[in-house]
Amino acid sequence: MLLYVKHYAQMCNRLWAFVPALAYALHRQQRMYVFFAGRKYVDAFPHLKRCGMLRFMLSNDSAEPTFLAWRFIIFSEKFNLEIKDDLRNLKEVRLLSFVDGWQHRNDVSFIAEQKNKIVKLLRPAEEIVTKVGKYFENYDGMTVGVHIRRGDYKSYLGGKYYFSGECYLRIIDQIRALYDGRKIRFLLCSNEKFNIPEGAHDMFMIEKSDGITDLYALSRCDLIIGPPSSYSQWASFYGDVPLYLILRDKMNIKIDSFSKVVALDLFENGKRIILDEQKQEYFIE
Repeated sequence: MLLYVKHYAQMCNRLWAFVPALAYALHRQQRMYVFFAGRKYVDAFPHLKRCGMLRFMLSNDSAEPTFLAWRFIIFSEKFNLEIKDDLRNLKEVRLLSFVDGWQHRNDVSFIAEQKNKIVKLLRPAEEIVTKVGKYFENYDGMTVGVHIRRGDYKSYLGGKYYFSGECYLRIIDQIRALYDGRKIRFLLCSNEKFNIPEGAHDMFMIEKSDGITDLYALSRCDLIIGPPSSYSQWASFYGDVPLYLILRDKMNIKIDSFSKVVALDLFENGKRIILDEQKQEYFIE
């Protein structure tokens, strides 16, 4: 029996932790029991709830693990029931096998193979798909998604990736120049209020949006730019959209600087996103 009980941080970290286990379950046709998932996240993906390979148990609205969740976690660790091997090497599960998704977040074993199924299962609710679709269905140019991460990034890593509005506007200008002569527009997605400059007719935002709506909208774009984040990485992975990470206030962007994300912190071009724990900063190699 495959059991999933540990859930991490906000939505996209949870998605990235969940995907390797989901891909394994789909490949092996192994039913997985998911305990204590955040109800708001589960409800955001109705197709996932209907998947016959999954059973969601004791979902709740708690931001932190409940007492019962902690008991499950302690039990799995005390009796060494967590899966430690790479999932590709796991031929069968024991009577009780707990999978810690975050430990396997870089395990790409079956993700590419099961990508189409994963995308279908993690399709947002139809009202979100329809709402976002109206912004794209009659547009025949290029849309660049701009992920403006604010909120918690003011303190995360000392605010190193809490870029100013001027920084984003400079990068937008660079991309305009890169694609000079092409019809282009910029979708701005932010978790804080962001004022579009007066007269910037090629910029827009989704009206009355939220996290899942912006996430899906980014996945519909042709290119994505943004600071290091599991959020923009998920949009790139989900929609097969090339991503460019903003690592400094001033960047020199080229057309070949963009690449699709194929797994957490891994680009299609083979480069990886790495957090230097000592310097507390990201780099790509």
